[in-house]
Amino acid sequence: MRRPLLLLSLLPLLAGCEWVANPMKYTREDVPRFKAHAAHPEPNPRPTALKVMTWNVKYGACRIDFWFDFWGDRVQMTPTEVDDCLTRVAALIREYDPDLLMLEEIEVDSRRSAYVDQVRYLLENTNLRYGAYMSTWNARYVPSEGVGRMDLGNAILSRYPITRAERIRQKDRTDQDPLTETFYLKRGIGRVEVDVGEGRTLAAYVVHTEAYDQDGTKQQHIQQIHDVVRAETLPWVLGGDLNELPPVCDERAAPGTPDSCEGKLKLSGFLDERASSIGTDFEQPPYTPSVMKQYYDDFEPSIPLSRYGVGEENQRRYFTHSTLGPDVVNEQGEPGDWNRTLDYLFVRKGETWTDTGVLQRPNDMGIQSDPLRLSDHAPVVGTWRLP
Repeated sequence: MRRPLLLLSLLPLLAGCEWVANPMKYTREDVPRFKAHAAHPEPNPRPTALKVMTWNVKYGACRIDFWFDFWGDRVQMTPTEVDDCLTRVAALIREYDPDLLMLEEIEVDSRRSAYVDQVRYLLENTNLRYGAYMSTWNARYVPSEGVGRMDLGNAILSRYPITRAERIRQKDRTDQDPLTETFYLKRGIGRVEVDVGEGRTLAAYVVHTEAYDQDGTKQQHIQQIHDVVRAETLPWVLGGDLNELPPVCDERAAPGTPDSCEGKLKLSGFLDERASSIGTDFEQPPYTPSVMKQYYDDFEPSIPLSRYGVGEENQRRYFTHSTLGPDVVNEQGEPGDWNRTLDYLFVRKGETWTDTGVLQRPNDMGIQSDPLRLSDHAPVVGTWRLP
């Protein structure tokens, strides 16, 4: 243990008295807010409802397969690739035209995405006028696989003014060696306050929990998010990638019992998980959908459990994730397609959603873009009637 600890103590010196990787040790921190330079349409000054979208945009890579997906070997993109992808991502956002957009896996100054400020790009090329960015992975240099400079995080874009923006720290993993932990993601809850006019302020949250932990960190992230938004005093909306399945069953129930997952929800063995990922840092740990039950008990989901139904065929319409894209076949010779639900929208219990869904294909809810080719996650959308 002495060598890694010694190296950690030298990191600030190696970077000219600055951290090579930002440790993000604060509990809550205000973050900068942005306004579009481009002229955008004026919003409705007296909205009674807001169109909301949450979307994990896979750092503007569309369906380029990276080394950690185990279907490709890419580490970096060219400026042309990033611009092409973001152009199509922005087109889908304009088609749906949300008032509030929660984004996960977006980058602002990363070597992987050719140092493009993706938050600014989407702010200037959609009808959203205001934005805030919450970094979750800020390292001047990541040595693994030649990743290099990294600044990845979550963002919230809004048609209405953002008056405050902050990042709330989440627990770090405990199952990594000190050197890996230093250069790893530091998850956080993004929160903004939005002025929708006439003295009305609401809160919007963006979240992205841990995915590959073996120590229960994800479950703790999910619990903290629940507790934070439940204590919110303003009207609020929560959106993001929770890396967990909906609780249409209880994975702890004995097979053959009414609550069992048998025939109700696929928990493992997804066809886009490559066998070569087993035993690596990117092996998918078992899903535990029961940890999401409190969200459905205490909050109002955009898609209630009754719409998921029983069995994969019924639930397929609400799947939001697929590691493998449509132009590559898996080890069984099948092309990639949406195969599980990981992304969600919630508001306070008793409030109303209308026109909710998942944008999976062209012609879904009036869009012409093909979401399956734009990210490994599908956008989740809905109209929130303001209380």
